[in-house]
Amino acid sequence: MKKLAKFKVIAVIAVLTVMVVSSTGFTGEVDEYDQYLIDRLSDENIGVRSSAAQLLGDRKVEAAVKPLVKMLKSEECYACRIIAARALYKIGDEKVLPILKKVAAKDKNKTVRRVVTALVMDMEDVTYVKK
Repeated sequence: MKKLAKFKVIAVIAVLTVMVVSSTGFTGEVDEYDQYLIDRLSDENIGVRSSAAQLLGDRKVEAAVKPLVKMLKSEECYACRIIAARALYKIGDEKVLPILKKVAAKDKNKTVRRVVTALVMDMEDVTYVKK
């Protein structure tokens, strides 16, 4: 049973990777692939959720901000919360800064707090430089 689950995760990651490689440039709209990734954020498989979050961050999909915030707030797996925070950081929407600050201060996991604190500090530096 575990082998089947691992195979499923590997297969999904392989398909997602092929889709990323073959996708076209950013158009400002949510294309089918980005929507597919957003939908995968609520998949029952932890590997699928975390892979989708990482790819959404890499692709800087602004439409994924709300679902990623939801994942950051509700995900049980601390590693997935870190991946969601990093994805939000990569997307670069300044509106999530207060949410990330709250997570940095109050998350139940020390590692999450440390990683998100570093992301917040970097985002604040970038925001300051832009002004």
